[in-house]
Amino acid sequence: MFLSEKQDIINTKIKKRIYKIIFLLSIIMAFVGIFLASYYSSINKAYDSYETTIVTNINYINEVNKNIAQFNSLQTIDVKYAKDQLPNIINRLSKIRNDLAILEPTTKYKKDNENLKLGLSSNLLIYKQALVILNNPSGAEIAGFNTKLKNYRNNCMNFYSLININNMKINLPQTTLTFVDNVLNDSYKALMTKKEKDIKLYQNQEFISKVDGLSQSFSDIKINYYSFVLKVRKKGMSYDELLSQVEGSFTKLDKLQIIFKNISIPPSSMPTYEALKPLLDMYESYLRDFKLALTSEKIQALNLTVNPSILNTLYTSSNVKFNEIENSYIRFIKVFIELKNK
Repeated sequence: MFLSEKQDIINTKIKKRIYKIIFLLSIIMAFVGIFLASYYSSINKAYDSYETTIVTNINYINEVNKNIAQFNSLQTIDVKYAKDQLPNIINRLSKIRNDLAILEPTTKYKKDNENLKLGLSSNLLIYKQALVILNNPSGAEIAGFNTKLKNYRNNCMNFYSLININNMKINLPQTTLTFVDNVLNDSYKALMTKKEKDIKLYQNQEFISKVDGLSQSFSDIKINYYSFVLKVRKKGMSYDELLSQVEGSFTKLDKLQIIFKNISIPPSSMPTYEALKPLLDMYESYLRDFKLALTSEKIQALNLTVNPSILNTLYTSSNVKFNEIENSYIRFIKVFIELKNK
């Protein structure tokens, strides 16, 4: 009996220990359950909170990009309006970028968050670069600026295409792509216009330079040879010496006419060209008339009884032509100066 009671006491103690262990295990499991429930609940809330914030930002980015449509006008761009409004677009996207910079992404969305930030940075650079181009569409560095704009567009599209947050997609809408194309097209047109102006300016300057030389050379050979006739009559030089000088003027004039025929004539320089051309022809005609008159006098001078007044009439035509040359030369100089002053 004593042994039986002792065994009962031992069994009772064992049961009490087992109950305590079970009770403690129950408490521990309850705490673990509560912890896990709280942990996963907080994670789900973090996911939900991040997703909500990021989806809001994505929607805002999409909205800003779609609003670029207001800058496009048919196949061109409203440059003045775009230049006025682009700073606002840039500020709005910059604010989103700043918000993303302080946002702590969950592990699940860490890569998406990085791609979104990179894509948004390129998105911002698109509009910043576009504004630079619109402010100076034909500047010296415009080719490089246009290349950068294309690269920013391509990079932005690439980064955005890698994002998939809660099945929410982000991309550059057609409005932005059209805007970029229009900026590039306008820049190309401005560049072509500038090149055409530069070419015309170069052609005008080249024409002016060549005509300057021609004008100076023509002024050097433009001689009224009638004054030399009196010198010949006084035996200060011979008829043959004077005729040789006239032949020299013919040779020099031929060279000027060859140069003149090979000059490129810009449209704006046509009045100067038309004023110079008859001068060369008129002087050639004058030289022919004078040579004929001088040759005739040389022959008649052999007759010692010839009257000088009769000899003077030989030069009536050439003298009239030289006076016409002088008047035409004055008109040419006036037109040429006007061209230089444009």
